[in-house]
Amino acid sequence: MKSSLLSYVTEREEGDLLPSQRDLAATHGVSRDTVQRVLTVLADEGWIESRQGRGAMVLRRQTLRSSARRNTAARRVTLGPLIAAAFEARDVALDAFTLTSEVLYTHVRVQQERIRVGEISPATITIRMLVPSDEPPPPFPFALGDRDDERPLKRLQDIRQHYTDNLLRLVEDLDQSIEGLKATVEIRRVGFMPYSKLYVFNGVEVVTGPYVPSERRITYRDGTTMDVIDVMGFDSTLTHCAKDDDPNSQDSLIVSSWQRWFDSTWRLLAT
Repeated sequence: MKSSLLSYVTEREEGDLLPSQRDLAATHGVSRDTVQRVLTVLADEGWIESRQGRGAMVLRRQTLRSSARRNTAARRVTLGPLIAAAFEARDVALDAFTLTSEVLYTHVRVQQERIRVGEISPATITIRMLVPSDEPPPPFPFALGDRDDERPLKRLQDIRQHYTDNLLRLVEDLDQSIEGLKATVEIRRVGFMPYSKLYVFNGVEVVTGPYVPSERRITYRDGTTMDVIDVMGFDSTLTHCAKDDDPNSQDSLIVSSWQRWFDSTWRLLAT
């Protein structure tokens, strides 16, 4: 129900009012309680805004500008709805530069399930991912009081390898098992760390979020703990820009600039 109503919302213009809950329930063949729950989720994710006495208003479309700039009651940008919208396209192109592929894998796995049940039917999926190489040694993570302890870095490398391997298997499985779908993923390494995660969706949207160093305690598989300086990808505050009809608008220029940076880095610096 959520996916069908989300598709309906993203086909509307920003500022459009949605039909009444009774009419939506009749159109989608569900109860008003179900419609109400789904509308609450869409409001929380920033797709719509419910106003007393006026109904629900569309805040943003599938590939248009950032809701944070157009909505005065700006909500926190979350990656899930943006990736879900990007996968509605016929030809999906996703470029990413991240410390690990954990977050990306988690969200692409959700889209895999949507494809399998027929909610979406992309013809192609092309994923390019940049990750940092292990040389030179990165500035984080490191153990408090002992920068020579290699265990925090080894743990990071293991996490990256685990989710990178899972992402490769996931996309390969889609390519082989879904008729009519061509799905590819390529991963390259660069000799520097990402101080901000970067995602470019279909060449028209960009999401960035800085990795903020913090002190935290990690637990190893053997049960031992260690205090380290590290960053948390799930903790990043994300910002979102999308191209609009004006190629010289601020958002359009930001998206074009990041796409150019990614393409050049992929071609000239990555291995």
